[in-house]
Amino acid sequence: MLSIRHRVPAALRPVLALAVLLAGLLVGTAPRAQAAAAQDTSVTFRVQATTAGETLLVAGNVPQLGAWDPAKAVPLGTTASSYPHWSAGIQLPVGATVQYKYLKRSPTGTVTWESIPNRTLTVSPNAPGNHDSWNVSPVSASFHATATTSWGQNLYVVGNLPDLGSWDPAKAVPLTTASAAYPLWTGAHQLPPNTTVQYKYLKKNPDGTVTWENGDNRTVVTPPTGTLTVNDTWR
Repeated sequence: MLSIRHRVPAALRPVLALAVLLAGLLVGTAPRAQAAAAQDTSVTFRVQATTAGETLLVAGNVPQLGAWDPAKAVPLGTTASSYPHWSAGIQLPVGATVQYKYLKRSPTGTVTWESIPNRTLTVSPNAPGNHDSWNVSPVSASFHATATTSWGQNLYVVGNLPDLGSWDPAKAVPLTTASAAYPLWTGAHQLPPNTTVQYKYLKKNPDGTVTWENGDNRTVVTPPTGTLTVNDTWR
């Protein structure tokens, strides 16, 4: 059989070489473009705040939140039926630790920031987002759970608060582990202070099915300020 080089006229060989080169470039770049798009996820910021004609916004330390510039802060929306609850969905990179605050802007342009320390959020896929209250410092809750899993299973925590998914497995907070830490899974999330929290752990299987742990709901009361750490074992 003759080679392609022998069958193609000499005048067309440069054109064929260019076509092969372009095809290789397209094949090499397409998967990377898809991977970059998959690294962002939509995070919903929710806050309860009363206003007197002001607009409510959220600003933070990443470009998507204006890099602390009030002029570039992201406006939140509300309606007559949802007020005083405000919300907005923002695309953020998965795995990023974001600091943020809410602010109010008057019709004349005067800006009023929350007076509490910066809030913190670690972005994870399928997380329920935050449910904040204006000028109220949340409690940083750390969940530590010892649980063995089969290949492809992952551990989540879900509970009675919107911050923990309101018992919806699709909105449960993911926990993570590593080869050196397994079977210990950990995760952090902000919760409201002075609040009774009911929660449970669940495993999500590769096919999408869910396995709940046995027993009654777990219960913990968040402190007025500071942090909360729970240490549990799957049952």
